[in-house]
Amino acid sequence: MRLLLLLIVVVNLGLFAFGRGFFGVPPSEAGRAGTLFSPLNAERVVLGEPVLSAHDRS
Repeated sequence: MRLLLLLIVVVNLGLFAFGRGFFGVPPSEAGRAGTLFSPLNAERVVLGEPVLSAHDRS
């Protein structure tokens, strides 16, 4: 009986690891394009002092 319980726990952990992607790409992400982490409008990014709106000034 203990062996059956141990086997169920091991199989459960294995399926959890497979679903979370520990053995490669998770099944839920299969077939999706990779995500690009670059900004779409990099030329519009301005560094400097923050600009306060009219709402923030009052």
